[in-house]
Amino acid sequence: MTNVSQSTGPSSASRSGSKGNLGTQMRGRLQSAYDSRGKATASLWYVYSAKASADVCLHGDTHYYHYLLVESDPTISSVEYNYASKARGIAGDPIGDAVSVRIETREKAVVWRCVCSEPSKELSTLVENTQTLIERKAYRSLPDRIEVVTAEEVIANPIRIQNWNRLMPYLAQAQALPLQEYGNDVAALLHTRSTVTLIDVVALARESNHVALHVAALVRGVQLGRYESDLNEQPLSDRSTFWSAK
Repeated sequence: MTNVSQSTGPSSASRSGSKGNLGTQMRGRLQSAYDSRGKATASLWYVYSAKASADVCLHGDTHYYHYLLVESDPTISSVEYNYASKARGIAGDPIGDAVSVRIETREKAVVWRCVCSEPSKELSTLVENTQTLIERKAYRSLPDRIEVVTAEEVIANPIRIQNWNRLMPYLAQAQALPLQEYGNDVAALLHTRSTVTLIDVVALARESNHVALHVAALVRGVQLGRYESDLNEQPLSDRSTFWSAK
């Protein structure tokens, strides 16, 4: 039986310079990302986002860890990364440059997030002024709120970050494949039990190459808030526990 907890799965998150046969589209995006960073030495991460339904290139480890935080948050329904250029078109400079992502919550609230190592006094002032414009409904395209997320906040729960770093590649592998059949298997299992473990889900696979698809279906269910888990408290293992959300 495949031991999921001992593997990081197919790698979708990679630092600049990683090996692999990149397609033309990926090479073009990476080249553009390299060019845009200039002389900066921050890592580049090319990843798949299930909540954006797209591959994205992220500059720096803090933005990558924030991506894991967003993808693992069941209260977030969709996200658009690298949102600065669009934010500039709505709110102008310099606040637009500070906006990293646009988030939509399950309650349909739109949030702009500024992800940074630590907030400067200038950024804090910009965010306060933008929030004032939001409250005054100065522009129709402004979000419902704007917030700052720091590197310290992003990595506040390292177990969560580590677990989703290992799980997201399963969604990347399955992005072009229909998961309904495997999702039905997972849902049926959780319908008959109050809790299941990761190894229980692995055991659903009728063929070894279906293991990753059952895991992907389970992870997607957690993303969507259908299932809850102990992934925020315990390191990923065969005994990681999942149950239906109330």
